[in-house]
Amino acid sequence: MRRNFLVILCILALISVAAPAAAETPRPAESPVEAPVDRLEIDDAVKQASPHYVMLVGTDDERENLLGYIDRSPRSAEEKEAMKESLCEIWEKYPVVHETGGAVTRIAFDPAAGENPVLTDEENAVLADISRAMAEAFATTPTGAQATWYDLSIWLVKTDGQGNEAWNRTYPGGDSADVASVLQMDDGGYLIAANTGFRDALLLRTDADGNEVWRKTYGGPDWDTARAVVVTGDGNYVVAGSTGWTPEKDTRSAWLFKVAPDGREVWSRTFPGDGLFTTVDLTGDGGFILGGNTGTDDAWLVRVDREGFEKWNRFIGGNGSGIVDSVISTPIDGGYLAAVRNPWEAARSGTAAPVRVFKTDSTGEVLWTKTLDEMDGGTGAVLLEVPGGGAVGYLVAGGAFRPENDLPGPCLIKVGGAGNVAWIVTPEIPGGALLVTSAVAPSPGQYAFTGTVYAGGPHDGWLVLLDHTGNVTSSHSFGGDATDGISALAATADGGYILAGTTRSFGENGWAAPARAPGFGAFAATAACGIALLRRGVRRG
Repeated sequence: MRRNFLVILCILALISVAAPAAAETPRPAESPVEAPVDRLEIDDAVKQASPHYVMLVGTDDERENLLGYIDRSPRSAEEKEAMKESLCEIWEKYPVVHETGGAVTRIAFDPAAGENPVLTDEENAVLADISRAMAEAFATTPTGAQATWYDLSIWLVKTDGQGNEAWNRTYPGGDSADVASVLQMDDGGYLIAANTGFRDALLLRTDADGNEVWRKTYGGPDWDTARAVVVTGDGNYVVAGSTGWTPEKDTRSAWLFKVAPDGREVWSRTFPGDGLFTTVDLTGDGGFILGGNTGTDDAWLVRVDREGFEKWNRFIGGNGSGIVDSVISTPIDGGYLAAVRNPWEAARSGTAAPVRVFKTDSTGEVLWTKTLDEMDGGTGAVLLEVPGGGAVGYLVAGGAFRPENDLPGPCLIKVGGAGNVAWIVTPEIPGGALLVTSAVAPSPGQYAFTGTVYAGGPHDGWLVLLDHTGNVTSSHSFGGDATDGISALAATADGGYILAGTTRSFGENGWAAPARAPGFGAFAATAACGIALLRRGVRRG
């Protein structure tokens, strides 16, 4: 059953984009080639054709699945038939092809579609309505109770120190928006690092009450993403991610850029080689340590100075080691700690691939390695320095499959300064399976993590607080009748927390849809796991 779960992670990613969830690069349910695909690219003309272009690029099996989801919506038989007919007409009018060369699968329009085709407003409206119908299919309930769903919004939630909500705000984000990181600024406001979908990295600045002050997008005409943000020593901010806007044609580069408090770009650096930065931390000299991976699926560390210029880079963990999911500086010795996972190996083997923790010196030379067999590398991993210094140890927050359960739950492991495991906890969260998305250690003896819980209905975001031994002291859910997720967390100066993610329970442009439905939880969990893998840089099926 675990093998089936891991396979479903990749299969459902494409479908989940059409359903109400934030998602990234679409993945074919079945690769058009037998060999694994390292990288999948989509032609700009396809992107420009429609904000719902993911519906255009599927394989035959995926298209059958899309038609099936229309059938399961609560619309009338006449409406469903009209939707399916319209969708088939769009597929015929805008054919796509999958071209594979070496390690790259490129999706583009067939020449029969003409040069740079663009869907009409009417066709885009049809696809938007089909997306809503699919959302309603997941929410059908025998009671017929009605709920209101909204366009996908970026979501900010402020809590007190006990996790009780103080306020929440929504901001327009677009149907494919996702949130990577959040932090509190010096003036008490907040900075959200997000993505507008497939096109641009987004920074959104609010005041202390969550009112939007400014928003700016960054990048060129190709696919650009923000994955992490950190405050610099001079009061500015550095954002790490990837960009397709490079001199080399059809390549992606790891990307680092610095912005001023008003959002003005100070500098931008790219690192050629089809790389991706997923994590960044400040170093003792004002520079930065970055982690991610390359196009060869090697876990990658890069050290840069305060101006973003490379000092060294290293691959850790061996060939095909996976991806650095989290890296932190260890001030006690001037070195670094990196969490490496390999979701591709987990998907291939059908078993849990462990997370490995690497301790390095200041030059990136590995001092010790700890393999955490209890933690599954198919889900994310977050590193924290335990308050009190590196001699006390570190916390690794991630996921683990549980006996007789195909859905992952949270797993927290405290590792001592020399790599010894102090304790392991797998807290039970009320309501269902939870995927850990972010974690903080705001003070000695206190930990907090966020995630999304799936339990018999559209999912909710959660905040979980723990003591120094990993025991849950309180847990709080956030959301409404639709799909909501929390993907970023930071401690605030007043002793509380700021949570960021996406929501369809609140926002603008609402529409009526049946409320929660039994049996949706497992599907939502598997779809979201696939999305989580994609967000973290997965490029292999």
